[in-house]
Amino acid sequence: MNEQGISFSKYQAELCSEHILLMQEWNRRLNLTRITDVQEILVKHLSDSLIPTRWLPCRGSSLDIGTGAGFPGIPIKIAQPQLNVVLLEAQRKKVSFLKVVLAKLQLSGIYAVQARWEELVKSGDSGILQRHDLVTIRALRLNPDQLAFLAQSTLRREGTLAWWAGPSADNEAMLPYNTSLKRFGIEFEGCIPYHLSTKLRPGKICLWKKTS
Repeated sequence: MNEQGISFSKYQAELCSEHILLMQEWNRRLNLTRITDVQEILVKHLSDSLIPTRWLPCRGSSLDIGTGAGFPGIPIKIAQPQLNVVLLEAQRKKVSFLKVVLAKLQLSGIYAVQARWEELVKSGDSGILQRHDLVTIRALRLNPDQLAFLAQSTLRREGTLAWWAGPSADNEAMLPYNTSLKRFGIEFEGCIPYHLSTKLRPGKICLWKKTS
């Protein structure tokens, strides 16, 4: 992936490959993803998770909301070993899969938790809801006020909220989110386009930073 500005060792590539192979194996029983073609998985799951890491914190702690089969949380952890990652997923079957993957990959500083984000905030679980340097959201949609409330409860000061918002995201579309987040001192930094392949529209990641 050097053409995308991502430098990977052979070991890191092998970890990503093992993750994908396990996902394909479990997908036959659990329907983890509708994307089953290997090339599509590499582009739409793996590359889509990894390319935006250039704009994200590379150390500290991260909370991956609604991680599903582990994207983007597991690839981010592989790319940024010094980042501690919590994979948050509501479905028990997917958490079971994630725990098998993490045991197989033998990565330290990453673990899977079965819960919804709003449930964690409501419960005040300080073990998981420590103030994080990074909160990632890739396959989840929340209304602006809900996102703002949950994000301010989870981010530490100078922490980054990263939302894989899709090709149609722009500053105008983000305006309701920016207004709600700003009330909690979380400032919009912009939507950054990135290219996955010549056949697909550019992806976009929208970033906010908690300034107070």
